[in-house]
Amino acid sequence: MNRVLLVKSLIFLSFLMGFSAHETELIKEIDYEYRSASSIADLSKLEGLVKKYIEVFPESDKLLWRLGRIYFKLGDKTANEFEKIHFFSLCIKHTRKTIKINSQSARGYFFKGLCNGTLGEIEGIWSSLSIIEPFKKDMEITIRLDPSIEDGGPHRALGNLYLKLPHILGGDLSRSIGHFKKATSLGSEFGENYLGLAKAYIENDELLLARATLSKVINMKFKSKNAESILSWQNQANRLFKKIADN
Repeated sequence: MNRVLLVKSLIFLSFLMGFSAHETELIKEIDYEYRSASSIADLSKLEGLVKKYIEVFPESDKLLWRLGRIYFKLGDKTANEFEKIHFFSLCIKHTRKTIKINSQSARGYFFKGLCNGTLGEIEGIWSSLSIIEPFKKDMEITIRLDPSIEDGGPHRALGNLYLKLPHILGGDLSRSIGHFKKATSLGSEFGENYLGLAKAYIENDELLLARATLSKVINMKFKSKNAESILSWQNQANRLFKKIADN
């Protein structure tokens, strides 16, 4: 059975038997399509599919945060600033609904914080505590609920926050390094964790540790099937390594 027919069959069966009976199949299908999506067009199609599911099951927190995740990726991929703001705002809207339905949804908090923070960056208001503090709170709640999601995502997000913020607004290289270290332990095959840690080491003038961290990205045999991401991580690591060597 091709995937279109499979999806239609799952929707029909879900109507008859209720979401819980086919939740695993539906979620697997959505996650498969999300991992396979390589373009805005692919993500837009998936958005339409998930919205149809939500029409049938409006109280499903698992569908709502996944829709938020799609909007985050759409916002990340588009170059148009207006569209970015639109997608990140939709992400916040649906992840808020997620948390309202399920206050223990780690991914609800994670993607809400991520979209809120990214929206703040776009609008140039990272300097505002009204953005920084809610972002930190969402990530800290996520860590309490499940720090392992998205390959150590909440620790990676806080590592980036403390790395990018000026000291006067709470920037802290020691905290940044600590969070990135935790991210690498939770997501040992996710290159962005090591890249973030290396950048924090560079900012802290710990160049030997930065080189050792970048070498892990350059030389590591990742098990992930995402070859495009691996190549990107390794290219970034090589550029950073060269930059350190040139200095």
